[in-house]
Amino acid sequence: MFDLDLTIGEARTRVVVRRDGLGTIGDLLSAALPSSSCALLITDERVGSLYAAALLESVRSRGQKIFEYLIPAGESSKSLAVVQSLYEFLAEHRAGRDAAVVALGGGVVSDVAGFVAGTWKRGVPFVACPTTMEADVDACLGGKTAINLPEGKNLVGVFHQPALIVVDPVCLRSLPPRDFRAGLAESVKHALIADPSFFEWHESNAEVVLGGDEATIRELILWNLRIKGDMVQRDPHEQRGVRVLLNFGHTIGHAIERACDFSLRHGECVSLGLVAACRLSQRIGLLDETVVRRVTALLDRFQLPTRLAQPIEPTRVIDAMGQDKKIEAGRLRFVLLEDLGRPIVRSSVTEESVRLVVDSLLV
Repeated sequence: MFDLDLTIGEARTRVVVRRDGLGTIGDLLSAALPSSSCALLITDERVGSLYAAALLESVRSRGQKIFEYLIPAGESSKSLAVVQSLYEFLAEHRAGRDAAVVALGGGVVSDVAGFVAGTWKRGVPFVACPTTMEADVDACLGGKTAINLPEGKNLVGVFHQPALIVVDPVCLRSLPPRDFRAGLAESVKHALIADPSFFEWHESNAEVVLGGDEATIRELILWNLRIKGDMVQRDPHEQRGVRVLLNFGHTIGHAIERACDFSLRHGECVSLGLVAACRLSQRIGLLDETVVRRVTALLDRFQLPTRLAQPIEPTRVIDAMGQDKKIEAGRLRFVLLEDLGRPIVRSSVTEESVRLVVDSLLV
């Protein structure tokens, strides 16, 4: 019934990647959470209009209670105000410790729903039903949930592993092409830090993926979830130096995202961050220029940005990095690359090197 069965810390996470997964989620919920008394479905207005009906019908056909709550689409929903409204909804429905919180949507919905599940009554079961490429290959798995503050992105969060992940690749058909492509940056990231053969697979299948071939996309999703699943099993709470490697491309990428006032997609900023991290790795003598060119060429083939179309003052990016969660003892840790599949963490990178790399994205 399940494609992956993971043990992450003390939690068990089961994963299904299946056409019509949403239409069979009632059976999957019964198998994964047999003692659940009811469920709260959190989705946004757009996704809910497309996919909530099939999910709700499947759950209710099993005689289970489920209530739906719509949040506004977009990054603004990752806020304390939205979280409080969800707590009030759970209280209204007298949701106990055995109530499940189900996320239907992309990374924003997953973050908000996971945070609510992790904090309501000190933690209730969480189910992730991702509907975007970014969420399918990355955000749905790992238990990192967070909301934003005016001071920065993802500053308040908890680790709370999903009990069940249901990926229905058919949902990707409704994504705007730009959003579909943006999610592929996370797939390239996983290949770069963990599996050179997967990077070569991307090089061989880039156009097939962009063409929407269902079997190829299912293979891509499962490959990503195996890579991420292996890393989070070895380091559930980012304490052993393994899971921090998943931040490759995100230190500068998150800073660009904030410096441009979130006008770019998260995956587009990750793409720029991957280029920046590779160039930074080359600049300090870790990475061969050939690899940098291959990474840039692949991102170009996926029609992802490798240069900033609009100028951003490098100082804004540097300042934004000052809010990064990876600061230790006043120094920012960078995940860099020695070769394909060989990431390394460095905290001795100079601000001047970072500034020059950010400048290079403007050329």
